[in-house]
Amino acid sequence: MNEEVVQLAANVVTEGWRSAVAKEGADLLGRGLWRKVQTSTRRGCDPLAAAARRLLEAKEQAHELVADALVGAPPADWAGACVAGVLRNYAKKVPIPGEEVLAISAHALRIMGIYSCAMAGILNRCRCLDDLAESMAKAKLEEVLAAGLSE
Repeated sequence: MNEEVVQLAANVVTEGWRSAVAKEGADLLGRGLWRKVQTSTRRGCDPLAAAARRLLEAKEQAHELVADALVGAPPADWAGACVAGVLRNYAKKVPIPGEEVLAISAHALRIMGIYSCAMAGILNRCRCLDDLAESMAKAKLEEVLAAGLSE
């Protein structure tokens, strides 16, 4: 993992941040389930990171399904293939009901994973932090981490 990202996260993930995420996590999941998240910190965030990735993959698959439905059978000629390419690219940009919920849910899982890793003292091998950092610029990462679950 990028040492600069770990240091940035360590600077943001203060005691106040942990308390805020814990409160939001308990409100979101319920106190009983949140306690289970808190007590499972020794294992790291790999299950949360994998679940977040699956949610984002589902979002991409939904766009592929819309593209396949719009394009239909691939045309044999060059002009038809060109139009099909335009339609496929357009279809991937069509908003799909629920896709925003998938992205928000993936983000929340990653923040919970970062919380778990911070509590366990293993930010340097936090898959959720790594995935979140990979998906955005460092300046934006600091802002997103600071927002916690409230975004």
